[in-house]
Amino acid sequence: MAVQVTTFMRRRVVLITILIFVGIACVFFNEVLSVLLKANAYYSGFTLLFLLLLLTLFNARKKLPFLPVLRASHWLQFHIYAGFLSVLLFGIHIGFRIPDGPLEISLSILFGIVTLSGFIGLYLTRILPPIMTRTGESLTYELIPKFETRLHRETLALVREAENTSETSAAGDLYLTHLSTFFKPCPTWLLVFRNSRKRLARTLEQIDNMARFIGEEKSQVLEEMRSCVHRRHNLNVQKGSQFLLRGWLFIHIPFTYSLLIVSVVHVWIALSYSSFH
Repeated sequence: MAVQVTTFMRRRVVLITILIFVGIACVFFNEVLSVLLKANAYYSGFTLLFLLLLLTLFNARKKLPFLPVLRASHWLQFHIYAGFLSVLLFGIHIGFRIPDGPLEISLSILFGIVTLSGFIGLYLTRILPPIMTRTGESLTYELIPKFETRLHRETLALVREAENTSETSAAGDLYLTHLSTFFKPCPTWLLVFRNSRKRLARTLEQIDNMARFIGEEKSQVLEEMRSCVHRRHNLNVQKGSQFLLRGWLFIHIPFTYSLLIVSVVHVWIALSYSSFH
């Protein structure tokens, strides 16, 4: 384990160092072109467009895993660090100024959305998988609603069993006050970032408090209730995490292709009204 961590950190240091040197080289080359009175915006623009095309190929590589063109993990690393480099190149291309004109503003907005969604996606893909692993079994997203319905029915059956064999209404009160809120549908992606463990602990504590009202002979029912609560917690985390891990791509990918289209139009207009070619 320690060897893996050391290797990971060494690789990260190497990649960050390369990124810094390439970034410095881009800034230096842009300044040299400026001093030589060359059309440095064209060079930075074409470089940025080429880099965006390479970044877009990552999505194609994921859809075609059989292609013998590097491993997907290597493509991912390239995608991440090239994405950071593209931010610098975009700043160089616009001269680190506020864009003006409809086309420049449109390009800047699209680039900002793609960049921000990419950073959010990077953050989510780093923090959510460990959370999903800690909470329990990984589940298929499309099957989670069926599991939720089945689990809700099981919980109601346990509450009725406890009510029918007890002289008090403790089980029913517990369900109405705490379990119904815990089991009802909600925006589970919010629960991922709220402290869902505290919510789980509070619900389990209420079940433990109910033990003194229904008697020792019904301890098995309480254990099954605890199991249902744990399973519901896992469903919430799995559903919310997978929703976020899928959802950010529905922003990132369409806007990436939109950015490419507008960039090509921008290049065509720039070349049409210049003597660069």
